[in-house]
Amino acid sequence: MHIDQTFGEKNMSKKKPKLCLSLLLWLEERYKTVCTKHPGFQKESKPLLPLDNPFPTKLPEYLFGEIWAFVQLPYSVVREEASASEERFGYGSGLDLDLLGIEIDEKTLIPGLAVASSRAKILSAFMNGLDLCAIEADTARANLTLSVAISTRYVYATYKKSPTSTTEAEAWEAAKKASGGLHFLAIQDELDSENCVGFWLLLDLPTPPV
Repeated sequence: MHIDQTFGEKNMSKKKPKLCLSLLLWLEERYKTVCTKHPGFQKESKPLLPLDNPFPTKLPEYLFGEIWAFVQLPYSVVREEASASEERFGYGSGLDLDLLGIEIDEKTLIPGLAVASSRAKILSAFMNGLDLCAIEADTARANLTLSVAISTRYVYATYKKSPTSTTEAEAWEAAKKASGGLHFLAIQDELDSENCVGFWLLLDLPTPPV
């Protein structure tokens, strides 16, 4: 797999992510089309089911990769790689964008994070046991945050803060926003490897305001 690299830094069972993406999208749509039109609607009211956004904690040692890089791939390649990795090794997952009601052009560049490790298969197996949700570049703290399940967040990686690295992290986040929150995580033996051991298509969605 050829990757357009922009910059880099330093339960073992097959499992699908238990992400309630359809529910989140439905709640957002209902908020816009039903809640806001209700006579008693109050824009500044607090959500009935607030979700915590905890401060990210230290990443468990067994989830560490050795090096990483911001990357981007056309959506057509992303979709194929997600399917191929899952079939080849059983590590990774895609998303049914048709079911989610998301339309995206085949040539649209999707941002992602490539992680290389000498223990790529073991790392992918551990990652496959998590409910991976999203990756976020925190430019204020110069790190990457990995969101798992409902309310778990890890400091997935760090980088040396500089004008260049900040600009690249901001550009990665902007690309993710432009693709509707779509992004991916790829685990490889080496960053320039043609194939991935694990590949997860992820979707970063805002918390519904209901």
